[in-house]
Amino acid sequence: MMRKNRRFCYRSVSTIVFLLGLLFWFFNVQTVSASQEKYGGEYRIPLSGDPLTLDPAFYTDIYSFNVAENLFDGLVQFSKDLRVVPAIAKRWKISRDHRTYTFLLRKGVKFHNGREVTADDFIFSFTRILDPKTKSPVISLFLDIRGAKMFYEGKAKTVAGLSATDPYTLNIELERPFAPFLSILAMINAKVVPKEAMGPDFATHPVGTGPFRFHSWEPAKNIILENNPAYFGGKPFLNRLYFRIYPNVEWEKIFSDFEKGLLDQSLIPSHKYELISNPDYKNRYTVISKPGLNLVYIAMNSALKPFGDRRVRQAVSYAADTATIVSEITKRGSVPAKGVLPPGIAGFNPRFKGYSYDPRKARELLAEAGYPGGKGIPPLEIWTVSKSESVKNEILAYQKYLADIGIQLIPKVATNWKEFIGLVNEKKVPIFYMAWYADYPDADNFLHVLFHSESKTNRMGYSDPETDKLLEQARKEMDYMTRVKLYQEIEKRVMQDAPIICQHINSFNYLFQPWVNGIHMNHLGAIYLPFQKIWIDSEKR
Repeated sequence: MMRKNRRFCYRSVSTIVFLLGLLFWFFNVQTVSASQEKYGGEYRIPLSGDPLTLDPAFYTDIYSFNVAENLFDGLVQFSKDLRVVPAIAKRWKISRDHRTYTFLLRKGVKFHNGREVTADDFIFSFTRILDPKTKSPVISLFLDIRGAKMFYEGKAKTVAGLSATDPYTLNIELERPFAPFLSILAMINAKVVPKEAMGPDFATHPVGTGPFRFHSWEPAKNIILENNPAYFGGKPFLNRLYFRIYPNVEWEKIFSDFEKGLLDQSLIPSHKYELISNPDYKNRYTVISKPGLNLVYIAMNSALKPFGDRRVRQAVSYAADTATIVSEITKRGSVPAKGVLPPGIAGFNPRFKGYSYDPRKARELLAEAGYPGGKGIPPLEIWTVSKSESVKNEILAYQKYLADIGIQLIPKVATNWKEFIGLVNEKKVPIFYMAWYADYPDADNFLHVLFHSESKTNRMGYSDPETDKLLEQARKEMDYMTRVKLYQEIEKRVMQDAPIICQHINSFNYLFQPWVNGIHMNHLGAIYLPFQKIWIDSEKR
């Protein structure tokens, strides 16, 4: 790969300290393994809802990610320390102007149907996402490819920036430099799919190249993947993956089943967080706890009254004591969020203060907006999909805090993820509780994805031309520290507009059964847990 300009490393002592902090964060990766690997066995994983799809062109939910990461491969992937490393591409080079990427593919990589992968398959896969007929929600990720927008708008028959020199050499040319492009290519949406397998059933019967092959899916019951013995990365140890589906986000049931030995891994419910330090649990299970790259937030829909007025959004932000909510209700090692970016993301500003609890300021802003004492604001539904006691009590706390300034909240719980995301995507919900988990370790994956006016995952209807301009500028800025400063400016601007209340950053708190070995988890969490490296000690099971 082409060497990057590293002059910024020497600009100041503070910069060096900042970078060392990032390195500490990223390289603090928990690995649990043993020396005597064994083949065979079934690995049982809980899913707190059915995936919306198993088609990479449509992934936007964590349930899809959990399954699909084992079915597909892309050009590159994330390592356990979150570097971009080879996958189907064994190496690549980047032009001096940072616009052309040339990937040399491995020979002999096979789809699950037995056909070899070539550069044309990647051209097909990326073109398919950009095709308006596909209606992919992740089109924006690939619009920086030269000619992508022309193709999407029907002004060209092909994407000019995608070409193959030969079956094993892929060229991708961008319209302009795009700093996080390699990280984009490591995302689950950038996986390769075979043209001949496309059809109405592909989303439920996918064909990929991954370490496991699709076997079956019974909605609300299970998804089963089988070992792919021809996997180019080496045969997985496990015979199959069994995803047990709990359709109503039943974390108590999941944890109970784990304790009974019916599951091989489980998140630790918030009210049982103290188990992390329990000596008995540490002796019985493998405990992994680490801060994640995520943000839990309350979103206010700017497209609906009264949240079209920035002063109302600011008032709600001042009205809620999020620090108390996190310390007394959320717990589980969660860190109160002052802004959008979590620690570990370049651009995170530890000095950023965000909104403090100030009900008097909240009342003043409501009065300025024409709603003195909340008069004129009808009761507002606040939606969530989670049925956990922690989230329920967090919502009740918001209900109390907002009642103090004259705004009545009515808690609503969606039946399942599909219903919830449908309501949110259609922007029918005035206020809702949600979380964003990073797909790739870059500020772009928080600020652009959540707040650019054209982003499909901007679910709060936020739109600001200047913010859009700055986000686009940050994407093409290749100087590291200049880019960091841009994202800090963007974060400050977004927080002033207050489309969301930044509540907390979740820690990943997992338990694994004592017979599970080969666990490699990074700060993206279990979504990118490489199951092909896990093996079962059947003597302990």
